[in-house]
Amino acid sequence: MDRLALFDIDKTLIVGSSCHYNALKKSLTQVYGVENPQSLKNMQGMTDLKIICTTLKNENIDVNTIKSGLEECMIVMHDNFNEALKMGDLKVLKGVKPLLQDMQEHQIPMGLVTGNMEAIAWLKLDKVGLKQYFQFGGFGDRVLKRSGLVKKALEASKNIIGNIDRKHVYLIGDTPRDIWGGQKLNVNTLGVATGDFSEHDLRAAGADYVVKDLTDKDRILSIILD
Repeated sequence: MDRLALFDIDKTLIVGSSCHYNALKKSLTQVYGVENPQSLKNMQGMTDLKIICTTLKNENIDVNTIKSGLEECMIVMHDNFNEALKMGDLKVLKGVKPLLQDMQEHQIPMGLVTGNMEAIAWLKLDKVGLKQYFQFGGFGDRVLKRSGLVKKALEASKNIIGNIDRKHVYLIGDTPRDIWGGQKLNVNTLGVATGDFSEHDLRAAGADYVVKDLTDKDRILSIILD
């Protein structure tokens, strides 16, 4: 199938990710000694790497110290999240499983474009029974900008499906940053208003298509297969 669908995770496929951010903040205390780091405003769609670096910068941690602790911070955050996930409340959003099943039946390859670090992304999807639908992605422990995630996902897709014309690639996400990241890589963008942004917000961000949620699978499939 000469189509490719790239999905964001949080508030696009699933909800209930507070244990993720709590694990991140705890890791900043454990690795960098930052007690009660101040939460960022408007961090929806940011990568984990960007959140970590920006939070530490706001806490007046110097760049060299940030860089030297990043690898350990990611390891500690993963361990914290893995422990918190035992009591986590992750839930699949309405319409997600039927849509993914139909895409699989149509042999549409599916990848991830997520601000989550890779290990945490796979843990989340495994927890809610969605891991089987995805084979590759762009992840938030490797790049600062959302467009970098899209680029990484496209590069990873070549190992699975070979080269694909970007006019046949569809990025599906719930934030303006998802939309902007897709635009910078010249792929189609489909905004889904299941997060903190309305259909109007996503259209204003420049989304090529917008849906209320992923229950509208017939329309979504018609867009991708057209």
